[in-house]
Amino acid sequence: MDLCRPDQRTGIPLHVHSLIMSKLIELLKRQEGLRLHPYEDNGDQSIGYGRNLTSVGLTEQECEALLRNDVTRVEGEVRSSYPYFEGLSENRQIAVLSLAYNLGQTRHAKFINHHQAMAEGDFVRAAEEIYPGSLYATQVPDRAREIADIIADDTLEL
Repeated sequence: MDLCRPDQRTGIPLHVHSLIMSKLIELLKRQEGLRLHPYEDNGDQSIGYGRNLTSVGLTEQECEALLRNDVTRVEGEVRSSYPYFEGLSENRQIAVLSLAYNLGQTRHAKFINHHQAMAEGDFVRAAEEIYPGSLYATQVPDRAREIADIIADDTLEL
């Protein structure tokens, strides 16, 4: 890449534009500060280094990156908490991860009978602990039924 050629949008040579952007980013980081949770910002919700969620929102690519990060985090939590996970089929691993993603680590841990049945390889009983036999099934019945079916039948249709 020829760093001396001008940027098509700004007309500024690329090496100068890159330096300006780096300095601007450092300045904005210092001025805005980093907030890892949404906060009130002059009537709007913002996050990070002043990202206005109310008016700017997130792009699909940003949402995809967040999803991938969350799935990686959830997978680590599940692998470290449930030794049975490693021995599951791919479909059942996906079902457990989907359940854990939706519930969060604390609520997922409360499915004690489900985890016990999974560890024992009793997938029908494990599925029944999800659907129809849980509060979760009353809250999100279609999702609970789908996860239970994957666990019971070891089949996944995308």
